[in-house]
Amino acid sequence: MIRSTAHPLLPAAAGSLLTAALMAGCSAPAPESTSAPSPSVVEPSASPEASASPSPSADAEADVAAARESLAASIASGNTAALASWVTDPVQVTIAASEFSEPLSPFEAAAQADYVVDLAATWDFALPEATIDLYRAGFYTAYFPEDVLVGRSSTGAVIAFTMSGAEASAIFMCIDEGLLF
Repeated sequence: MIRSTAHPLLPAAAGSLLTAALMAGCSAPAPESTSAPSPSVVEPSASPEASASPSPSADAEADVAAARESLAASIASGNTAALASWVTDPVQVTIAASEFSEPLSPFEAAAQADYVVDLAATWDFALPEATIDLYRAGFYTAYFPEDVLVGRSSTGAVIAFTMSGAEASAIFMCIDEGLLF
């Protein structure tokens, strides 16, 4: 019989060492200290297409468009109370051919807008620039700045909102368009 000279615990120790070596191969290697990013890292794109939310300027433009639409709708529908949400506090209100020109609260301004509202009338807030230029050429030129929102009713009343961003900072009203020339 051939006698083994190996220690009886040697096969068990070798097995443990083999298991430990295999387990060490499965663990994540220690991170290397490098200053450059690895080639597999993709930096996020700064392009507008990659952004899930609109840009601040797009939001501002949308707010201005919503304000203009809401102001026009409040006059056209006769629901002048709704315009209180779209004006500054205070808002300058002026009525043509009168002595009235005062800063008012949004709710007071909404009540004053009833001056030009006639529920039987229809309103046009898409006036040609040439028409607005005629208003600018008259005595009330200051109430028709570049970004003004102007509406004219089928009865001849005119209302102009001086816009300051997404709010009207001034409201000019005229009961008869003929007073503007």
